[in-house]
Amino acid sequence: MGLRFAYVLAALGLWGCGGMQDPESPAVEEREVQAQACTPALAATKVKDILPPDAPLPSPFRPIPTGLTNVQGTLYFSADPYQGPAALWRSDGTPAGTVPFKVFPVEGLTFREFGSFTAVGSRLFFTMNDPVVGAELWVTDGTAAGTRLVKDITPGRESSALSYLTSLGGALSFFRTTASGMELWRSNGTDAGTYRVFVFGPEESMASPTLRTHGALLFFLQDAVHGTRLWRTDGTGAGTRVVKRLDAGQPPVTAARSSYTGLGLFTLLDEGNNTEVWRTDGTAAGTVRLDTFGKGVQLLGSTGPYVVVAARTADNEHLKLYRLRLAGDGKATVTTLPNPFEGQPSIEPYVQDSQESGGKVYFSEGISSPGPAARQVSLWVTDGTAGGTRQLSLRLTTSDIRSSPLFDTGAGTLLFSSGDGDMGILPQVTNGTAAGTGTVTTSSPGGGGNPEEFTRVGDTIFFRGYSGVHGDALWSVPVNVTCTPLSARR
Repeated sequence: MGLRFAYVLAALGLWGCGGMQDPESPAVEEREVQAQACTPALAATKVKDILPPDAPLPSPFRPIPTGLTNVQGTLYFSADPYQGPAALWRSDGTPAGTVPFKVFPVEGLTFREFGSFTAVGSRLFFTMNDPVVGAELWVTDGTAAGTRLVKDITPGRESSALSYLTSLGGALSFFRTTASGMELWRSNGTDAGTYRVFVFGPEESMASPTLRTHGALLFFLQDAVHGTRLWRTDGTGAGTRVVKRLDAGQPPVTAARSSYTGLGLFTLLDEGNNTEVWRTDGTAAGTVRLDTFGKGVQLLGSTGPYVVVAARTADNEHLKLYRLRLAGDGKATVTTLPNPFEGQPSIEPYVQDSQESGGKVYFSEGISSPGPAARQVSLWVTDGTAGGTRQLSLRLTTSDIRSSPLFDTGAGTLLFSSGDGDMGILPQVTNGTAAGTGTVTTSSPGGGGNPEEFTRVGDTIFFRGYSGVHGDALWSVPVNVTCTPLSARR
């Protein structure tokens, strides 16, 4: 879903009043943020309305469509209405080619609870609730006949607790949590080919999140005996092993992400509110602590030779950006961001989301308020230098139940959502400059609003957005969408 609670909680929970003293005033001045209309020929197009005109609108916490996933050039997604027939859909990007291929009857269930959509080759694995076997692992090849239960791992109606479904080595790998501990499983999509490959210690628990690098899945396990250890797996028992012990205790793993370099980046927060920033290539020698901050910091991403992180200043009213060299030879201040609400109550800034794209790091900065919603959420970009740090949009959604997604198109641009065009929250595109940032026009007036779940399939990016008729619809936009500065405004 669109809301990214992890970033918000990390920001609010880690950045308290303590930490290093930071007397600097903001180094970045407020900039005029421009919004342009993008070339109509590269507009977002409504592919198809998914909800019938008389269907009840779904909860924003259970949107329709959802689970958008690329399976070898075909889009798959699900529709799971309240106490209604649920369905799996596929789309080739045309209205006629966007169809449900498997419908599941209600059978007394409130929801089917589709989840963990993971493409492995030409098939889609997923978890789903069923009245006979509970929530278990399923697979589909995009046809009704080829959609089936893989295995009733926990026999009977009791559900299996499955997590971190990952494509590794042409098969599916996943974790199962039981009363006895945690297990690693592997599946080729058949009952006989779905089996346990590794059993972890009974006291070990996984510290989220995981990351992918060099063809392996890296994850963190913690217990009172071994502390915090980094593990890796290629999906086999022989290829599952400890990489390195990171800490004697069990500090929270506050962030982890794969960088454009192929390296993994992660942060640990100790009891003294000190944040360690690490990089890893999945080997013991290549897992290195880059530096330590005497306060909570948020990992943003990597750009050029740098890792960029953000932290609140001592007055809790500004975000300060730092950079660390991936080579590990020290950190430096980049700049301090302005806060337009200085002097008002409850104005703590926090990082809502971040994304690497086109060699730059983009991030959304929220400014808190006395209520549940943010006062303001803005989009920033940085290349790890003060001169290359700029504000691109002031009007990302301030909703307390969703956030504006940031999506790397893979074509050197970023898709996001913003209300800069005075027509509601619409898809926007940016190349990291003010002149190249603007609204993506839509094929129908009032449609495409509140876009979420951007998903690339070939040269097309699909997303869920307001249909302009009833509920949400499936939309698409070309990967090479760019902004032509037809008009400029504040």
